[in-house]
Amino acid sequence: MDDAALIAAIEARLLPTPPDKLGVAVSGGGDSMALLALSCKVARAHGISLYVISVDHGLRSGARDELALVSDFCTLHNLPHQIENWRGWDGAGNLQGVARDARYALIHCWAEEIGIGAVLLGHTADDQAETLMMRLARGAGVDGLSAMAPRRLRDGIVYVRPLLGITRAELRTYLTAQGIEWADDPSNDDTRFARVAMRQALAQLEPLGLTARTLADVAQNMRQAREALDWQSFLAAREVAQVQLGTVRLDLRQFRTLPAEISRRLLVHAIMWVNGGEYPPRRSAIAALKSAIQEQRTVTLDGCQVAVSRDAIWVFRELNAVRDTCCEIGDLWDNRWRVCGPEDDPRLHVGPMGEAALNAQPDWRELGLPRGALLSLPAVWEGSELIVAPVFDAAGGWSVEVDGGQDAFFAALLSRQ
Repeated sequence: MDDAALIAAIEARLLPTPPDKLGVAVSGGGDSMALLALSCKVARAHGISLYVISVDHGLRSGARDELALVSDFCTLHNLPHQIENWRGWDGAGNLQGVARDARYALIHCWAEEIGIGAVLLGHTADDQAETLMMRLARGAGVDGLSAMAPRRLRDGIVYVRPLLGITRAELRTYLTAQGIEWADDPSNDDTRFARVAMRQALAQLEPLGLTARTLADVAQNMRQAREALDWQSFLAAREVAQVQLGTVRLDLRQFRTLPAEISRRLLVHAIMWVNGGEYPPRRSAIAALKSAIQEQRTVTLDGCQVAVSRDAIWVFRELNAVRDTCCEIGDLWDNRWRVCGPEDDPRLHVGPMGEAALNAQPDWRELGLPRGALLSLPAVWEGSELIVAPVFDAAGGWSVEVDGGQDAFFAALLSRQ
């Protein structure tokens, strides 16, 4: 692949309306150094102010030497370069996952401070292939096997991956031709990490035709299949689902006529919309849930309750999941409810309604929701004294609504990138 094709891959994600400011995350490795060199050319050709950020995770003594390569390149090309330090590893959890989340958080703060709306990341076709193989090993379905998105909105920042169709080898060929140095992270040879093991396995499979580019193409095909399933799920939701006071109601008869994958996706989406979760329940958990629905049993899953009545499936927040959750008036409660009132009294707070507040509402059945769903709705308290339950009483200027409105449930089915 020649230089023009590599540059065109980046331009395809930025044009025809290039941003005034653009960030690029660079570690000093071959992929990100190639991205830096290429984006530098694109930025100058299109009048874009380029800013560079690197994150030192404090996990390896050689990391500073790697970042020095980035600094030297930036100095040579008169690019502002910021190095952020992270020292948050406490030995708990998945190291790579924790480090990734920390890296995004640091990049987000840096971008907001400078006023950058888009940041380039150096993921390649090899990363696509390795991710696909890792997820195959876990028995993933269509969603898990789908390609990484070339653009993704995260906390208000657009992350752009322009090199997903380009292999690691092609980028290193470019760097060598340009005389640009890069560093090889020694952890890339540590087979204790699943990604490294998959990388080595992929090298063994290449003679059989299972190359990085082939697997990246498969991941892209799966992404297209996922988009089609998302669209069918959206259409099904419009027919089957209703949303009231943050509770999802699925018509039982219509739900049972849906294809298995569409009904599964609707359940997953309802649960994630109600609990605000980032990751879906496991397939085995959803399979058990569908069995419980057939037997008309109430099930608790990922902070939600799923109950079956004579003609409906109800998905709502479990009281125990929010029992100790509170916030100030006007703030977002349980990451999706906003309660506003006539005064900003610091003595007041928002908390779950619970039994005490619901018992004070003799007409609660008139809302047409299961009792369990009402228990986890927000109310206004002063200490342990109920001030108002806005879902029952909007007098006095109090209001309560789901952030984004009830239609957010349907819109979210098509908003994934």
